[in-house]
Amino acid sequence: MSKLRPILITMGVLCGTLLAALVLIESASAGAECASLGGACDDSSGWDPMAKLNEIGNVTATQQSAGANWPKKSREIRWGMNSSQGVEDEIGEENESAVASDSVQQAEAEEARDVQIAAPLKLKELQINMSRSLKAREMLLPLDGVDDADILLDVSENSSLHIEGSIYIPYMEFFLQPGILKPADEVASILGEAGISREDSVVIYGECLPCGGGPSVATYVYWMMKSLGHENAIVLDGTAEDWATAGGATSGSAAVLPRKEYIPLVNSNYTATFDLVKSGQAQIIDARTPPEFAMGTIAGSISMPYESVLNESRITGEDRLDMVFMVLNKDQPVVVFTNTGMKGSVVWFALEMMGYDARLYSYQDWMANQLPDLREVDGSGRLNETAI
Repeated sequence: MSKLRPILITMGVLCGTLLAALVLIESASAGAECASLGGACDDSSGWDPMAKLNEIGNVTATQQSAGANWPKKSREIRWGMNSSQGVEDEIGEENESAVASDSVQQAEAEEARDVQIAAPLKLKELQINMSRSLKAREMLLPLDGVDDADILLDVSENSSLHIEGSIYIPYMEFFLQPGILKPADEVASILGEAGISREDSVVIYGECLPCGGGPSVATYVYWMMKSLGHENAIVLDGTAEDWATAGGATSGSAAVLPRKEYIPLVNSNYTATFDLVKSGQAQIIDARTPPEFAMGTIAGSISMPYESVLNESRITGEDRLDMVFMVLNKDQPVVVFTNTGMKGSVVWFALEMMGYDARLYSYQDWMANQLPDLREVDGSGRLNETAI
């Protein structure tokens, strides 16, 4: 026994050393994982795992966290931010883990998975059912407000999913070049060929894919049609995908209507002129991004990025709009501009919806008017009547 004791002691020391090494490796691994998540795991620091999960689901917080490295699949499953393939992959991984766990852990994993999958559906339902005032509904039509007498107009770019019965005119067809609309009679001809007259009730919808989503193409076409004198036009408060989620019928092909005559009645009150902008009589909003604003803007402009009036891909609620517009005087005209006016139309639309006297403008027109020989005017500073 005396001969075995040194051997046993040596083995004990080795085992202790190995155990300590394993503990250190595990601690280092945990520390690295915590560092990758951008925070500490020490309970004394006040770290709350449930709060961190909520932050993972907060897109804004995630985007603003420098160097954040949240697991991609956690976002996909918990908040539905990617394709269903990610959901299937994650469920498969959880099932493999559940097989190796006891029954209690398996039940907890299944319950957590049910919550994660249901969360995006509930969020989507809340987005679709955003409450609107009666005033707002005069410009934004809820999904269940579409009538059989309405003509649904999809103006998305390269749209492959339409609300059933919609006609399709990609918004680019209305332009000579970005920011420059075709003459009013040409625009009217396009609408007439598609089966729309100025007397028809038109519900406009569509997303700006190059813009990363959002209703700017729909609000811009709405502004364009109002400029043509179209009284009965309205923007759908949602997308074709929202329509499908709410149980509405969709189609991969657009409807074709008989040709009609569209007689425009140009109304210039929706468009700001160079003279109005430089007069100082209107409040000027630069709806471009802050970096663009910092690189150069119209003197006296207020920076109000177009994203500030959006809740993901929809116009945000009126309480939020009140806060965004609180710096403005409602008794004074407002001019909104972006480079071409496309994204600016979202802010213009929100201002009109909130009862402001708003007009749309483009920065490229402002820049062109800095050189008198480039001004497309008739001498009074107003745009040619053949253009909108």
